Amino acid sequence: MVRFGIAGIGVIARDYAKLIVEGRAGDCEIAALSSRSKAHMEQLKEDFGLCGAALFTDYRAMLDSGAVDAVIICTPHSLHPSMAKDAVERGIHALIEKPIGVFPDEVEDLLRTLRARRDVKSGVLYCRRAGSAFQKLHGLAEEGFFGRLKRASWIITNLYRPQAYHSAQTWKGTYAGEGGGLLLTQASHQLDLLLWMLGAPESVHAFCGFGVERDIEVEDDAVLHLRYPDDLTAQFIASSREFPGSNRLELSGSAGQAVLDDDRTLTLRTLAQDEREFSRTTNEMFGRVPFSEESVVFDDADNAAQQAAIIANFVSAIERDERVLCSVEDALLSLRTINAAYLSAWTGETIPLDFDAKEYRRALESRFH
Repeated sequence: MVRFGIAGIGVIARDYAKLIVEGRAGDCEIAALSSRSKAHMEQLKEDFGLCGAALFTDYRAMLDSGAVDAVIICTPHSLHPSMAKDAVERGIHALIEKPIGVFPDEVEDLLRTLRARRDVKSGVLYCRRAGSAFQKLHGLAEEGFFGRLKRASWIITNLYRPQAYHSAQTWKGTYAGEGGGLLLTQASHQLDLLLWMLGAPESVHAFCGFGVERDIEVEDDAVLHLRYPDDLTAQFIASSREFPGSNRLELSGSAGQAVLDDDRTLTLRTLAQDEREFSRTTNEMFGRVPFSEESVVFDDADNAAQQAAIIANFVSAIERDERVLCSVEDALLSLRTINAAYLSAWTGETIPLDFDAKEYRRALESRFH
């Protein structure tokens, strides 16, 4: 039985607490809560019947109490790396809400701590990796279904947020409070999934709309162009100001194509011959490669089911040394890609993924008010 402490008692923490109490997240329990607000902790404790949970207004005191084996960190983005590091240094496993942080150098510092404590597990709550459709696509990519990947595109514009969402808390929609907007919060799940299937791009060129039709500082529209070796390109188009919006992912390669609509309906097209070979050998000016097609519908796109699955995966990683679905290294790739997109949008330049983290820090902090 893994004894969790939850740090930061807000909306997302309540979601995770509910799943754990309902027994949907594996062999675990909530042993402690940590928050600056004692009232928030007492309310959650009452709402979910956590009679035995200890309450701490000091996070490090919870870590030092001996009450927990692992923590779920649900605090503001900028606190994630340092709070995870505090846990790992004490031999306590850390499951971190996305995004992994705001500044890549802080996450790299966390990684150094993790490498010195190989006995400690860490992971990031990019829960959509647990969805069957994305598990299927990731498996196909690893198995070589696509042959040589040529192009990927994701239109994810059904992330609608009205002004009331941004106005609910004063830190929302600000650089100082969130460190970014659409890419770092609403659309980061999808960008993480795209990178999970494609790997790290060489460079990013991005166009962002900042505070379009909303009273916010950060972006609510984004178009990213990702460049990869071997002529693979990817486009990522996201918005939180459209309604009803669209959700469509396409992956196209020399041997096949996959199209996923609304995280549920997956269409697979398998070419009878690798397109590169067909192009070299056909005499037809407008030849078409023969292909077969099949469709599969998945029924686990529900967010709660995926949240439960990724917590259960983390519990299994602790108890049976299984692989964590989203590692800190994986989440750092997502963060660096987002950071590169911001630098590109601010400067109008194409940004390599190995950009200078200090340069990024200066650029972001100059936008704090």
